[in-house]
Amino acid sequence: MAGDPVLWSQVAGWLWDRRDDILGLVKTLTDWFGSSKAADGSDRGILILGAGGVGKTTLARILSGKFDWLLDEPWRYGESFGIERFSLKDDPKVQVVVPPGQTARREATWTDLLANISAGMYRGVILVSAYGYHSLRPESFKDHELFQGKKPDFLAALLEQHRKDELDILNQLAPHLAASNGKVWLLSLLTKEDLWADDRPEVENWLQAEYATRISGVAQQKGTAHFRHEQVSASLVIGNYVTKQGEVLQKNLAGYDHRRAVESLRRFLEVIDALRQWENQK
Repeated sequence: MAGDPVLWSQVAGWLWDRRDDILGLVKTLTDWFGSSKAADGSDRGILILGAGGVGKTTLARILSGKFDWLLDEPWRYGESFGIERFSLKDDPKVQVVVPPGQTARREATWTDLLANISAGMYRGVILVSAYGYHSLRPESFKDHELFQGKKPDFLAALLEQHRKDELDILNQLAPHLAASNGKVWLLSLLTKEDLWADDRPEVENWLQAEYATRISGVAQQKGTAHFRHEQVSASLVIGNYVTKQGEVLQKNLAGYDHRRAVESLRRFLEVIDALRQWENQK
């Protein structure tokens, strides 16, 4: 039923049935993570950027092998207060770096990380967006500054504000990608697909407007030999769009089940594998 918490034991069973195929791909990726060095000889990491509440930490824990499909409850938003670093399970010296995405914390934590992109310290950036469906911090939507008395109007205004923030982050990131030394890639991951999949035409229009234009500018400056961009959508977890108090702002889509979510994650891994192959091209 739409809106019910996903039964993670079923996810684990589905993964187990396909374990050889999936583990083979993950093994290839972890080997790749340890194969590239920065100019100073250090291992080049992966930077995960995005607004608060779009799924960055959940994604990093999946990549680092620290996500337990049976025990974790990733639909419960835990606000990040500082930079999180996750060592890859098979190569602990390579790190996935996740700074907090809340607006008030970006100035304190993002400056050096963005400068490190320009310096060639990262092999790539995963830019996580959620088409505006950021996890909410207030206990109730009625406590939010955008609430003016009607829930549908509030949701529309909230999503618009969040999407603008997602574009602002891209605009902040783009100059550093363009100025970076050597090869660098950008993977645009649009999460929470289970909330917006029925609006895919509108989502595509949004992506092809200012978003695509800004990335095209980076590609023109860097050239295709030194910059590659890929885009993929996924649902890292299935759930209604709710406040901390449990108020439902929007139900997730009927028919978007755990299998579809895991398949979306596999697509994401396949895109990363394509980036791995591009990195290895001379």
